[in-house]
Amino acid sequence: MKRLRIGIVVVLGFLAYSLYSSHQEKEVSDPAQMQAAEVTSNAHEIGIEEGNRAPDFTLYSLEGKEVSLSDSKGKVTFINFWTTWCPPCKEEMPDMQEFYEEDGKEFDAEIFAVNLTTNESSSQVVKDFARKNNLTFPILLDTEGELMETFATITIPTTYVIDKNGIIMKKVIGPMSKEMMNDLTFSAR
Repeated sequence: MKRLRIGIVVVLGFLAYSLYSSHQEKEVSDPAQMQAAEVTSNAHEIGIEEGNRAPDFTLYSLEGKEVSLSDSKGKVTFINFWTTWCPPCKEEMPDMQEFYEEDGKEFDAEIFAVNLTTNESSSQVVKDFARKNNLTFPILLDTEGELMETFATITIPTTYVIDKNGIIMKKVIGPMSKEMMNDLTFSAR
């Protein structure tokens, strides 16, 4: 009888250990959990990948005011890289303006349209473009190309969606629509 009890305890112990081990392996090999853990671990690293903390920067606006990414802390922020001569950039500007006027304030969102001024003939061209298109969101001038380099911007338009905590939630290459901006704002909140 004593041997039977010991045998049962050993078998139950082995089964418990086997179940525990297989559960641990399943957790480690689950891609969704691995990705979530990776995003969480990267959340505090400064970088330009989704899940990284966006690097802070300071640029001058068209009006000559210093503007920093940290000024928008607590807001969903769109950092949009663009030029006046880029057709897809021109295409998205009316939607960006409409979003800024109608939904940006309601959703507590900000737009920083970073003009790659090193690729323009002058900053006056940017001012004229903004005036002609009635753009009222902040237009920042990357006059030295440093921010373009920091964010490794090759294709324009490129937009980074930053959540309220300063974490990059999404990188969008190509023009955005108002609907896309609304969806991205909702998912980044």
